This record gives sequence, C-alpha cells and structure tokens, in this order.
Amino acid sequence: MFRQTLAVALVFALAACGTGGGQAPAPRPKAKSLTIAISSDEGTLTPFTNQSGYPGNNLVKLIFDTLAVVRGDEVVPLLAQQIQTTDNQTYTMPIRPGVTWHDGRPLTADDVVFSVEFYRRNMEGDSAVDVRPIEKVAANGDTVTMTLKAPDPEFPRRILADMAILPRHLWESVTKVKAAGTDKAVGSGPYKLTSFDKSRGYTLTANTAYALGKPKVDTIKIVVIPEEATQFAALRTGEVSYSARIVPPQQLAALERQPNIGIVKGTEFASTLLAFNTTRAPFDRAEVRRAIAKAVNVDDLVKTALLGQGTPGDPGFIHAEAPVKPDRLPPLYDPEAAKRELDALGAKPGADGIRVLDGKPMSYELLVQSSSTDRLRSAELIRDMLRTAGIAVKVVSLDPDSVDAKVWPDYDVRKGRNYDLTMWGWSAPVMFSTGTIAQLLASDPDDGTLNIVGFKNAGVDATVKTLTGAPTMDARAVAARKLQAQIADQMPFLTLYYRNGAYAYRKDVFSGWTWQNGATALNKLSLADMKLS
Repeated sequence: MFRQTLAVALVFALAACGTGGGQAPAPRPKAKSLTIAISSDEGTLTPFTNQSGYPGNNLVKLIFDTLAVVRGDEVVPLLAQQIQTTDNQTYTMPIRPGVTWHDGRPLTADDVVFSVEFYRRNMEGDSAVDVRPIEKVAANGDTVTMTLKAPDPEFPRRILADMAILPRHLWESVTKVKAAGTDKAVGSGPYKLTSFDKSRGYTLTANTAYALGKPKVDTIKIVVIPEEATQFAALRTGEVSYSARIVPPQQLAALERQPNIGIVKGTEFASTLLAFNTTRAPFDRAEVRRAIAKAVNVDDLVKTALLGQGTPGDPGFIHAEAPVKPDRLPPLYDPEAAKRELDALGAKPGADGIRVLDGKPMSYELLVQSSSTDRLRSAELIRDMLRTAGIAVKVVSLDPDSVDAKVWPDYDVRKGRNYDLTMWGWSAPVMFSTGTIAQLLASDPDDGTLNIVGFKNAGVDATVKTLTGAPTMDARAVAARKLQAQIADQMPFLTLYYRNGAYAYRKDVFSGWTWQNGATALNKLSLADMKLS
C-alpha cells in the first residue's frame, strides 16, 4: 500500500458573533487576564482527576499536550512532527524537538512510551484514554512506533488526539491516580496550573517556554459558579470574561444585544438522550422502549425547550454531519401508534388512566440534572407527552453528581445503575469516532465502557465487532449505518436533540475565541497562537 502521511493543516474559521445594542469598544484579540466561569469543580486538572468531558477535559488539554489535535475532519500533528502509516495498523511518529515540561525537563519519546503503558494500567477518570488497541509501543531515538492489534483508520483521531502525554519523572511513582494532586498537573501545554483552591477556583499562567506556539493570555482565572443565572449575571457585569456554560435559548437574543458581549457559535455534536435502564423491567423489552419513544415529539422539544436552537435527534443516534456520513432515518413520533403498541402489549389503562403492564402500573421516575435548564424543561414536556399515552412519570431533579452516582457510578458500567429513566447526554467527541459510538452499546463492559443503559443484544454485538474490526473508513461507514438502524429498532435510548453550540464572552476583554468541533471555543487553538508546521 502507499505511504500515508496525515497532512498538517491550519484552516480555522472564526464563528459568527452577535453584536448590537449600541456602539461597542473595539474587540481585543489578546488579553493580560481573563476569567472563565465553570459550573462545578474539576478536581486537580490531571487526566485522571477531572470530573467531566466538558469543560474538564478542555481545561486539562490547556495544561497537557497530545500527539495530535482534531480540527473538523482533519487530524493535525502536535507533539508528533508527522503521523505516518501504510496500513492503519503501524503508526510511526517522530517527536518534536525542543519541547519541555513545565518544570523545564525535556519531553522525550520515552515519555510517550511511558504514557501509553501508564494508561494501559490505569483507565480511571474521565480523561483516561483506553489504549488497549495498542499492542506494542516502542521508541527508537526520537521516534515512537505504535503497533495496533488490528488496523484502525480512526486511531489518530480517537487516541492520538485524545491521550494527554505524561511526564514520566513525575508519574512513574503514582499508584493511586484518583488521588493525584496538583503537583502532578505538570504538562507541556501552553498554560501552567499555578494555584487551586476549591473555594476560589484555579489560576493558569502562560507557559512562556511553550515550543508549539505563544499563549495569547498571561493569566486565566477559572471560577466555579454553579447557578446559571449568577454565571450570566457575572458575564454582564464583566466579572467573568467567558462562560463555559452553553447559553440557554431563552437568553441568547438578550445577550446578543449587549454591546460588550459576543457569542461564538458552531455545530456542537453533543447529544441529549432519554436513556432507559434496560436491565430493569419493563425497559428490558425493546417493544416497550419503542412504544414509549413514539410518544415523544422531539421536534416539539427543540421548538419549546430549545426555542429552535438545536436539531431534532436521529432515531439512530448518529448526527447527520458526523464523519461516518450516516443515513437520515425517519422520525419515530406517532402518538396513536404508541397507544396501539401499548395496547398490543397488554398495557391497559387502570382506573386512574395509568396503564398497567404485567400487573404493575407504568409509573416511573425520570432523573434530570438540576443544573440544565433545557433538560429540566424537556423532562417536563416528556412527562406530559407520556401522560397522554397513559404512562406516569415523576421528574426527579438532582445535582449532576447525584445523577452520575445513580447512572454511571465512578464512571464504571460494571457497578450497575439505579434508575428507571434519565436525561443523559454525551459530549461531542463521542460522535466523531465509530469506535466510541460502539462503546455505547457493546454488552461486554470491557468494550462497552459507555453502556450506561446496560444494553445487551447479540445482533448489535456482532455489528459492533464488524465495525471496530473494519480496516478502512469506508468499511466502517457501512457498519456504522447498520448500527444506526439497529439503534433505531432496539431503542436502548431515544436521542432527543443536539443543541446548537453558543457560548458567550466579553468582547472588551478577549475576542480570540475560535470554534473547534468537539471542543467548543474553550481550546488551546483559541488561547495560543499555534505553530503546527
């Protein structure tokens, strides 16, 4: 086969920003200091201690570099000078010279080899990458070679662009990764973690020795503001320079009219789901899940809960603009069909109008994160829709950590789940890799690390095996479309919508925010002038 070198490209498009409300000061592309508001604590900002994919992983990647970065459909070498392969199974990467860790020690090929082996032993934490597809890794001088167990055309995107490289001299003595402190938050990225206090937040300072670019901001302060209203009020007064919380549709127009506030927008790819606990009756039956799904009007959720600022979910989960180019499946909503199918299952209405199935009322709890305005509103709308079908739903609003503890305890699907229904969602990177989509559904917990619904189906497992073993993207796209159809048929979860990405910032402080698919605008490409040639 021909020798393939993944091209380096720097084609970045600035997202459109809303303005209005009078004469505004000239925007500032650079700033001495800015303040970013997040909604909850993100631990000590190591790859094993952050609490969320977004914004936690985004902040970790300001501190730690990866071998590559993703821009749209492109994989751009970062710590690697080139990423070369002839067969999608053996990848050769010369490591960039002159890169140092924040403590001044040089970053070497040995650090990369160590990182792979360390992740292999420690797959704990939101940003801990599953490196099991790598059969062996070795360094020869400044060049690293990784050989996979099977060809994987998505390997650069899925692992190389996600795996934060660790300094061996600081991490080789670590045995309890979840207890890693800020002394281990030492990377090679454009910003250093210089202070952390749970009550005060974080301070990041520019890494003036950064070999891969120049930081645009001297100091980044990160403050935790759990309340949505308080966070956006702080943005309006200038106490906050950027809000990591997506702008609620109800506030978007008003914020766009503010003279000093800009909005950076883009296709976010993040999903919002109605997830069924398929290990609990009656949600262990696909016909029950399908009937419930047909009673939910996802178009109305987008119109009402998102005020039109989103895209209705595909019944097969995969976003229409995802790299695998999925089929466009027809919507499921058919409330009369939902009633007929429930009747056919023997779920007849009781005296109170609530259906009874297998001797038990169809009355369930729906968990929802109290911090999410659109999910709360969507849960209420779903409750009303299902009531029309004869199903009672009690909306239970809990803080995100409490929902996680019931749905995905310790981020380990082996530990089970304790819920009927839940509002859930996956951040954008899940949509970019067929291998990651497969992790939502594989019944083996070693492979289905994201299977929070406990779904098991032999036919789906067979498709997952075909998909993850396909050596080319064309073959993976075929298997992904089959998996998409199976998701729509088996309905382990109903994809409700994909929100439009919209994030607010102070134009009079810093205007260099650049949208990156899968990472919103909070990414190192926004905050550093990168040298990737």
